[in-house]
Amino acid sequence: MREDALLKKAQTLRVQEHRLKPALRLRTVEEVVDFIHARGIVSMLGGNELPGLVSALMGREWKPTGKGFTSWLDWWSIQISGKNAGHLVADMARRNDIVATRIFRNSKTFVSNKLWPILDPIIRHYQDLARKKKILSQLEWKILQALGEKGPTRTDRLRTTLNLEGKQHTSKFHGALTQLERLAIMVDYEDPKPEKHLHASIWHLWGQRVSLPDTPAFTYERALAELLERTIDACVFAEEKELRRWFGWNGELMNAKDDLVAKGRILRAGRFLFARRISGIAS
Repeated sequence: MREDALLKKAQTLRVQEHRLKPALRLRTVEEVVDFIHARGIVSMLGGNELPGLVSALMGREWKPTGKGFTSWLDWWSIQISGKNAGHLVADMARRNDIVATRIFRNSKTFVSNKLWPILDPIIRHYQDLARKKKILSQLEWKILQALGEKGPTRTDRLRTTLNLEGKQHTSKFHGALTQLERLAIMVDYEDPKPEKHLHASIWHLWGQRVSLPDTPAFTYERALAELLERTIDACVFAEEKELRRWFGWNGELMNAKDDLVAKGRILRAGRFLFARRISGIAS
């Protein structure tokens, strides 16, 4: 099928599945949970190829802007089942069947427990490299050690443990957290019962947050292919050149992409990659 025909079908399907019309927007907590599990991997705020939770709450495409909190006011106070949308988003990250990561484009991304068995071998692979001191900085390694010894720990208390309370340490500390989030070695959610005026995350090692069998369901290589296929399926389509910007382990991912195309598990047409199911949708 020609690129323009596939693209037209894919754009129509994306509007439907990503809930990008007012009549399709999410209206209840149950619909929000089902949306995340149905797609498997969902951008918290949007502005990228993934289905975006905020966009689905609004029923139209929403992207963060340089206006700061002003742009957030577009959706923050939307009421979903009687709950403020801003608090609902935080609640999703605390659920037992959803985790919040930064694996996709270094932006906050929800991952359904349906994808945890796929993500797990990849994270284990990078945990193993970390233990062998082949990746991560000294500070990143110290953060992992602290969480391993103390268990889940709030941001301010983690800084105290690491003697990094001064302002001069803020940038490198948060940079280390972000890098560990990008690999999903570490995940977080907002403390539901903070002290007054304090908004802080509670950090967990992957294994402290996610309960899975000791033996991974997939090899590392197969897990990369499965994750990429599921991500393209959630996106519906994407420009092929953009895939290198998606994940923190993109070198190996490019080999997986070529194998998926060769096996017909994803479709290539022109500069785009499409979910395989697009070819079976009537024109």
